Amino acid sequence: HLASQAGAKPVWNDDLQAFLPPESPGPWSAHGAAAGDLDFGEGLSPSPAPVFEVRHPGKAFVDFQHDVTADDVRLAHREGFRSVEHLKRYTTLGMATDQGKTSNVPGLAIMADALGKPIPEVGTTRFRPPYTAASLGSIAGERFADLFPHRLTPMHDWHVNNGARMYAAGHWDRPESYNRPGETVEQAYIREARTVRTGVGLVDVSTLGKIDIQGPDAAEFLNRVYTNGFAKLAVGKARYGLMLREDGFAMDDGTTWRLAEDRFLMTTTTANAGRVMSHLELCLDVHWPDLRVHLTSVTDQWAGAAIAGPRSRDVLAACVAGTPVDNDALPFMGIVHGAIAGVPVMICRLSFSGEMAFEVYCGAHHGTHVWKALLEAGRPFAIAPYGLEALGTLRIEKGHVTGAEIDGRTTARDLHLDWMLSSKKPFVGSAMMDREGLTDDARWTLVGVVSRSGEKLRGGSHVVAGDRDDPGPSLGHLTAMAFSPEMNAYVGLALVEGGAKRIGEQLYATDPVRTGTHIPIEIVSHHMVDPKGERMHG
Repeated sequence: HLASQAGAKPVWNDDLQAFLPPESPGPWSAHGAAAGDLDFGEGLSPSPAPVFEVRHPGKAFVDFQHDVTADDVRLAHREGFRSVEHLKRYTTLGMATDQGKTSNVPGLAIMADALGKPIPEVGTTRFRPPYTAASLGSIAGERFADLFPHRLTPMHDWHVNNGARMYAAGHWDRPESYNRPGETVEQAYIREARTVRTGVGLVDVSTLGKIDIQGPDAAEFLNRVYTNGFAKLAVGKARYGLMLREDGFAMDDGTTWRLAEDRFLMTTTTANAGRVMSHLELCLDVHWPDLRVHLTSVTDQWAGAAIAGPRSRDVLAACVAGTPVDNDALPFMGIVHGAIAGVPVMICRLSFSGEMAFEVYCGAHHGTHVWKALLEAGRPFAIAPYGLEALGTLRIEKGHVTGAEIDGRTTARDLHLDWMLSSKKPFVGSAMMDREGLTDDARWTLVGVVSRSGEKLRGGSHVVAGDRDDPGPSLGHLTAMAFSPEMNAYVGLALVEGGAKRIGEQLYATDPVRTGTHIPIEIVSHHMVDPKGERMHG
């Protein structure tokens, strides 16, 4: 009906004390069928015209869910809220569960009368889905993940077009492996990991959380949220940092780069980007509102690629302009600014793989361009892209932790990160980290495991001391596993009771429910490859 009244203005009927459409022939149309027996005269239509308001003593409710009255609409007009969107926010008209289905049209007609405008000129408000009723069963489908958005990195199309097997990691679609014809995922990731250890590989790290931290007190702020010192970090340098929760448990780790005296770029794990951002905002809003610091999430503004392996510096030297990349110009944890294929880039030398490695950041819209340029420059060195499975293999061999180990139940000491706990300053969690129970020698601590039988391990398996018939109590569990091309064996990381004292013990990884396996393992150091870090520091 409103569409048919384009250009028309509702008319006030004194007899009915109601607004009627301009062509309404008589008072009967305001009452419709409720008027009882009607005598439709010559030329009268039996279809009643809509009634937008019937005035009477007392309140006239327009929105029955939010108790908005006709007088509330007129008050909004008098207060100057004349846009229908302002009307909606001022009165909450149409903001209930029905999204205005029972109230918007009468409310807009009343506002149109107050403004002296035709209804179409007043417009309509936005409403939220579902506009049409939907059952909960249709929403709660078999794949709960389908209800979340799939975030894509800037290089996503390149990955898909070049044979990557994609899978969801958090809310991101990421390459699992780049399978060659006839290869299994395991064969592909072993090949990719070996390429990184012996030559050079390239991995998409755009999904890492990135937070821009600026302000005169930015260094002091980081010094309080990280367990280790950041106040004296030099400009042009990066540092690995660990955060604790207020209860003393580990929350997240990552590197933070000092780009200027008053500006830092913090990176977080992919899964914890939102959690860390919320934590930092809480610290500023509640704990230290006097600090002059501004936070901005810039995860989607940067594309990132990590180039790793003993030939990684050679690849950068072949394509980076505007800055040298030798050891003097770009030492471990150093930062330089240059260009690749005409695109400004920021390069930091750091390593998650344990090999000499560099992270290259550029604006997200240049991500694929820089990615291709790195691959082209690496062609003479047999560079190859690698996915998350190979990345996981490399980090397991090195004993580097991720969310599987920082699971909300582990402390810095459990993860052998106690060397990062400063004794010279307080920080979030420092007051609680030494309480009874968190320093017990019997706590589960991080160790490496190696399959003694050559059987494939499985993450989540319990670590036990007894044989299959009498396994005994669980001593811990495997957090991650992979086939290590460096050690030529299935290896894993595990959290094991009193782990540091069990190095060399012969135990078992048992999985009685899922696979029925009971695999003999040896407990080893979590640093299974290059424990001194000579490769990444060389």
